[in-house]
Amino acid sequence: MSKTLHSDEVVSNVFLFMIAGYETTSTALAYCTYILATKLDIQDKLIKEIHEIKWNNYNNEDIYDIATNLRSLDLFVREVLRMYPITSKGQIRKCNQTTNISGYIIEKDSIIQPDIFSIHYNPNLWGPEDPNLFIPERHEIKRHPIAWMPFGVGPRHCIGMKFALMELKMCLIQLLRQYRILPGDNIEQGFKRQEKIVIQPDAIYVKFEKHSI
Repeated sequence: MSKTLHSDEVVSNVFLFMIAGYETTSTALAYCTYILATKLDIQDKLIKEIHEIKWNNYNNEDIYDIATNLRSLDLFVREVLRMYPITSKGQIRKCNQTTNISGYIIEKDSIIQPDIFSIHYNPNLWGPEDPNLFIPERHEIKRHPIAWMPFGVGPRHCIGMKFALMELKMCLIQLLRQYRILPGDNIEQGFKRQEKIVIQPDAIYVKFEKHSI
């Protein structure tokens, strides 16, 4: 086996890094802005939490630690990713040997793909509140370890999960420190999702209003 990379391998991996590292995060951020613009009470709660921080006492290197400890922001991001998972294809696996799981025989070379939407909207996993409602506080309750899987689960889960979550939080912190996000014209009409490489809306129409403080 050659120890050098062929140009096709380099190109394909760079493409994968771009899709996995940027397209997914930008799509998740788009969903976040949609929720913030359409649920102003939730946005006000996040703004209040962020504005309670005495930013003059910190430098840019401290934002990581701050973002880690913003509880409402963490619950918000997790609920966004529950209701709007970025991809369903990332969880596809190939069975490398015939196995029996709870009485079900899975043949070697079978392709397995969990139905992430059925899992994320299962009332038995996410009740007693209606899973179709956006309720960040539902994540304060301990759930089944595989009830939330926007990044996959197990040893093959997304290696960039922690980085992606922190990237989202730090971006939202900087955004909400300066602006209030309001719904733009035709926001619902633009919010039509389709799955290509990722599951993304056609467009998110929002307006930004500078804070007066």
